[in-house]
Amino acid sequence: MRRPKSQCEKYGEQQEPSSSVRSSVTVVSPKQLEKPWAPVSETRNYIDVAQMGTAGKRKLVHWESASESPAEVDFSVSAMEVETEESVEKNGNNGFVEHEESNDDGDVDGDDDDDEEEEEDDQKKPKNSGPPTKKQRKQLSAQEVQLARETAELFKSNIFKLQIDELMKEVRIKETHVAKIEKVLHRLHDLISKVPSVENLTLQQAEHHFNSKKVVIPFPDPKPTKLNYTFSYLPPEDVSLVGSFGLKTGIYQSQGSSIDIALTMPKELFQPKDYLNYRALYKRAFYLTYLSEHLMPLSKKNNLPIKISYHFLNDDVLCPVLRIESIKTENPEDLSFHKTKFTINLIVAFPFGVFDSKKLLPDKNCIRVQSDSDELPPTPFYNASILSMTAYDYYLKYLYTVKKSAESFKEACKLGRLWLQQRGFGSAINKGGFGHFEFAILMSALLNGGGLNGSKTLFHGYSSYQLFKGLIKYLATNDLNSGYLSFSSMIGENVNSKYKEDGFNVPTIFDKNTKLNILWKMTPSSYSELQYQANETLNLLNDVVKDRFDPVLLQKSDFDQMRFDVVLNLSIPEELSESFGPLEKISYITYESYLKNKLYKILKNALGDRAVLIHVRNEKSSSIFPINKRKPTNVNNNYIIGLQLNPEECDKLVTKGPNNDEQELGLKFRSFWGSKASLRRFKDGTIQHCVVWTAQTNEPIVLSIIKYALDLHLHSEISQHLVSEITTFTNKLPTPLLPSASSQVSTTLVSFTNLRNALESLNKILANLDLPLGVKSLSPASTALRFSSLLQPVPFAASNPDFWNDAVVQFETSTRWPDEISALEKTKTAFLLKVSELLNSETTYKSYLTKDDSITFNEDITLLNILTPEGYGFRLRVLTERDEVLYLRAVANAEGKQKALLQDVYLKFNQKYLGTVKHTRTVSQLAHHFHFYSPTVRLFKLWLDSQFLLHHFTDELVELLALKPFVDPAPYSVPHSVENGFLQILHFLANWNWRETSLVLDLVKSTALNDDEPSMKLSDRLTIQAHRVIEQNFEKIRKSDPTGIKCQLFVGSKDDPSGILWSNELDVPIATRLTALSRAALQLVKTEGLSDSNIDLLFTPALKDYDFVIRVKSSNITATSGILPSNTFKNLITPLTAFPDDISTQYDLIQAYVDELNNKFHNSIIFSTRKFTGLNEDNTNIVTGIFVPAALSKKKFRVNLGLDVKPVDDNSGEVVINKEGLLDQITLMGGDLVQSIKIRK
Repeated sequence: MRRPKSQCEKYGEQQEPSSSVRSSVTVVSPKQLEKPWAPVSETRNYIDVAQMGTAGKRKLVHWESASESPAEVDFSVSAMEVETEESVEKNGNNGFVEHEESNDDGDVDGDDDDDEEEEEDDQKKPKNSGPPTKKQRKQLSAQEVQLARETAELFKSNIFKLQIDELMKEVRIKETHVAKIEKVLHRLHDLISKVPSVENLTLQQAEHHFNSKKVVIPFPDPKPTKLNYTFSYLPPEDVSLVGSFGLKTGIYQSQGSSIDIALTMPKELFQPKDYLNYRALYKRAFYLTYLSEHLMPLSKKNNLPIKISYHFLNDDVLCPVLRIESIKTENPEDLSFHKTKFTINLIVAFPFGVFDSKKLLPDKNCIRVQSDSDELPPTPFYNASILSMTAYDYYLKYLYTVKKSAESFKEACKLGRLWLQQRGFGSAINKGGFGHFEFAILMSALLNGGGLNGSKTLFHGYSSYQLFKGLIKYLATNDLNSGYLSFSSMIGENVNSKYKEDGFNVPTIFDKNTKLNILWKMTPSSYSELQYQANETLNLLNDVVKDRFDPVLLQKSDFDQMRFDVVLNLSIPEELSESFGPLEKISYITYESYLKNKLYKILKNALGDRAVLIHVRNEKSSSIFPINKRKPTNVNNNYIIGLQLNPEECDKLVTKGPNNDEQELGLKFRSFWGSKASLRRFKDGTIQHCVVWTAQTNEPIVLSIIKYALDLHLHSEISQHLVSEITTFTNKLPTPLLPSASSQVSTTLVSFTNLRNALESLNKILANLDLPLGVKSLSPASTALRFSSLLQPVPFAASNPDFWNDAVVQFETSTRWPDEISALEKTKTAFLLKVSELLNSETTYKSYLTKDDSITFNEDITLLNILTPEGYGFRLRVLTERDEVLYLRAVANAEGKQKALLQDVYLKFNQKYLGTVKHTRTVSQLAHHFHFYSPTVRLFKLWLDSQFLLHHFTDELVELLALKPFVDPAPYSVPHSVENGFLQILHFLANWNWRETSLVLDLVKSTALNDDEPSMKLSDRLTIQAHRVIEQNFEKIRKSDPTGIKCQLFVGSKDDPSGILWSNELDVPIATRLTALSRAALQLVKTEGLSDSNIDLLFTPALKDYDFVIRVKSSNITATSGILPSNTFKNLITPLTAFPDDISTQYDLIQAYVDELNNKFHNSIIFSTRKFTGLNEDNTNIVTGIFVPAALSKKKFRVNLGLDVKPVDDNSGEVVINKEGLLDQITLMGGDLVQSIKIRK
């Protein structure tokens, strides 16, 4: 048997390598990078601690400046210390942080010379030169950013190479498995040589030669009836290994791999015209069956226990092969290889050059049928299948030659295989038709050109990372659908590969020597998907800030509900098969290919620019079938349609067509859209053909378009067979009690905009009031004002927990504000009293003052509550230029335990006055940019609330977690549907190891990198240095708190480099429960699918996990919360038109009760409840409790233990928590509110 070689094979899911693959090397920019924390004077200057009594020894964190990060101040909240950038620059040489895994390749030559030049320049400058002008700063910034990018790219390449080296060790096939399988292959080769010959059998003789109960000839359709040629079996001309196993580009896979062996039929079995009308395929089918019949007894005699079945190689029904798998036996003499998880494909091949390849070009017809038309259509699929069966061994030699000429070729092929498998691609037709073989051939072609004029794309000296990235870039930037790549596979012939712009509108890589289109199994649909994935990967590879190794190569991204925004399941009725006539049969070969093509064309025409990607595939169970069947019997008529939407176009109510004067195009438009097409005059005066759609409650416009188009062009009423869960998710969102709610789409922000307009009106009123200091600004700071509240703002809905909308008011600057916190708060109160008096006397607004106890130790804070005539509630707090100075002064002057307490006080102040304003500004901008962010975060909050978790999280933290798939969706894409966004959030939370990994969010509007504007890109996005500072903050926290007891979720951004501003009060049980519930939800979706019952199950709480459950008195506050009750006609519900005399009568008392319980028993019990009682169907709510694990253990009795305890019976002096006494206290505190308490046994 000859030395193994390789062609193509189907692989499944790859085992994820161990965490050792993930390198911990962190990229840090060189010192030439400009400081990202440049002072910005929008709010105030940096605070010098020397003026606050600390002699200038340390600086304090300036949490709120208009820049993206804090000023350089040392401020530790528990384990949090923000590291300054100067300390980053001092680490390592030339700005790099030294690491044991780094190497000299990461250093940049010539830095010393640069430093000397800079010193000379400094000497030339006048000593009294002022700061650079704005123009100088811009020029300097562009130069420095470009240098930083080039240096970071080099460093990134080296780090990526280290990670690849580790990965290659992880995926290497075990040597013991290789040795075992080589023994099997040699024994199999011996068995094949023992198969006897048979010649000149007629069709009838051939069929009767086999026992039909044991083995059947797998003739392709149509099954032959009368033939004028005979069937024979002669020993194969050649037996070669043609899989990646022999080329050594195979990798270990947990579910097993396949090895391809090609048996080349002798030339004398063929006639020159056997390529016509399936003749060669019929002969091949007999050859295959005869081989299988003799292999079974031979294998038993020679101690090779195997099971043989038929398998359509790469889903090609014209190419059945013998699939051999090992059987586990107890006999020690048997050569069993089941532990290796390898299967063997015996492929019967045609001799190379046995048919004239020019006769098998894609535009030729090779299947003759009776037809009314003068000319038969071409048979490209059939022709390519015949040609590919002649070229297994040929392409093996070609790839082997390329592998010898390029040292890193083999490793790059392994990277390509991993990249494709993680995204669900493979050589099989149902996996897109682009797998390891196609990847390797494309790389080989690009090593010999690939540009428009044959210019080199890849070079033989490239590393595996450079080869991989170069090929990904080629796929992303060159369209092989509208154009094509032409190359020659002739070994020794130096012909440049060329890209040609005039293509065939089918994916094409054309081999001039074999006349084969390498991409013959691809469709325009699968190619556009491949190109899209390549473009996404290229953006990740170009990211010099974050380490993108994991999402590029290690993370699977083939789950349909997260790959696509809309996933539809279509079951095809049997009567549709009547449209599959003889001409369609010869063009598409299979009914499935015909249907997929027809579906794609209809959807492409119907959706146009509304969809970026359209994916259609048959939901096949398997292409493997027993050898006593001619073809698989489990035919599946279910099809999966996946869409990636264009957010700018998908919800438009009008589909515009050609202008009225374009008659031919207008005729096509009307014939496609039928009775729905009409002529309309638009505002710009043009008269166009168009279709107008009606928005339906919670059903996307694209779904209405698809249903109409399929009914019209595929089969009447086929839309009834179309199933989608996308409406089920949007229907989960509560419907607001508003007149326009029935006609609103899920992405509408109208009700939120009305609330912001009311705030603007209030701002104008406040600006015109006669006050000692005028109102300078009124900044929104609540969840509804940033479009992310669970319930939409509804006028007069006072029972909504988010009814009161916080805003921060700032007056004009004054030097007369008191210099002591308590006096300052009282002065603010005086201002608010004056504002309240003027509002009540001079306007239609109603206002009153309340106390605020959210900041510990500061009991003088007063809030102004304002009820607007529009029906909204605003709660104002005052911020002056002295507040932060006074809080920081108090922190700086404190010592010991008092310092830690005051740091917590400052953190609370930061949250309420500074952080929330900046957070609201950022999230508002992103909510406008990402149209589906608002409904997605609202659904995520609904899920958290249904699981009794929302009560424990700050709204800001939830909103930041929900932003993850929008600003950093890797390995998936930015979601453009509620379903996709919600599942991506769950996927992230389920896989986030928050004990070891931080979450750093780059809060920008676009995830794509624009190479044309490097200065804009790095100035707008999070810089390497800023990212490194945030990571170092996380490292410091974990150094002092490695298990995450004090700080669990670290979420850093430019707005909050500390990473714990919104998560510092979280408990470990809550964080771990969030992870556990996310994993359970994702597991349910992946294993059971998305049915209505499963989606309801996602939102059903698991009460059995709690120690006790308190049933509380129901209160009918659904309507007064602004929610349209379910199963109720809207016209039967009285809309809210005014506030009650006492607005507090509409408050939900359960929330106050739970807050009081948590304050009193926080050392021993964690209480949870649904924050939004009005969302419960029967208006009832429950309170759950779980005992803190640390409180349950026995303790020695001491004074001030802080727990309600009782003595243990054994007189040991130990005590345990008094559960009965605690439950009695809980009941007493609840009074009439508590109905019953159920304790878990």
